Amino acid sequence: MSVVVCQCTAYHRIAQEKIEEVRAACSQAAIPCVMVPDLCYLSAKYPETLRRLAGAEVVLACQPRAARALFPDAVRYMDLRTESVDSIMDVVRSVSVTPVACEPASPSSWIPWFPVIDSSRCVQCKKCVDFCLFGVFAVEGASVKVVQPDHCKTDCPACARICPQNAIIFPKSEEPRLNGSLSERVTPSPMDRDAFRERLKHRKLRLFKEDD
Repeated sequence: MSVVVCQCTAYHRIAQEKIEEVRAACSQAAIPCVMVPDLCYLSAKYPETLRRLAGAEVVLACQPRAARALFPDAVRYMDLRTESVDSIMDVVRSVSVTPVACEPASPSSWIPWFPVIDSSRCVQCKKCVDFCLFGVFAVEGASVKVVQPDHCKTDCPACARICPQNAIIFPKSEEPRLNGSLSERVTPSPMDRDAFRERLKHRKLRLFKEDD
């Protein structure tokens, strides 16, 4: 299917000039691409549209790990901020792409700040479900899911900070260990642990093994 390009219009993590360069290069090469205003917004508010894009051959976004969580079947994921237009086009030309019908939605009043779960790291410990006060997470079957993304509080990455497996990604965050840009797992720091223990005392929740 198509090349999908996330324009990140909610947080502007990607330079508009770079997006226009890629758009022009694809047009010149007669390669179909879908320009999505914001993949995070689309996945939260219009999941049926996202499903139509799920077979994309190449996904260009600001955080490849997050894009992989949203598009598990795509062939390639590339960081639109750091890859050159030439390297992007080399990859795009190497795959077989065909058009796909899509009406990407643009972010409106709601800011698409919410967690994405990296299933390759998540061990279903359910600490995020217990921790979140706003019903963002729920257990469906045996798996933790993000069920109410619009309930998440803008710019609050607390659940990602306490996740023992570093499996929760906030693509819009500027902090590398939270936005998925680090390939290695980063466990919660002692400072994070202490801060959240204090916060959870009144809820009587056991967050870490040593909290017995």
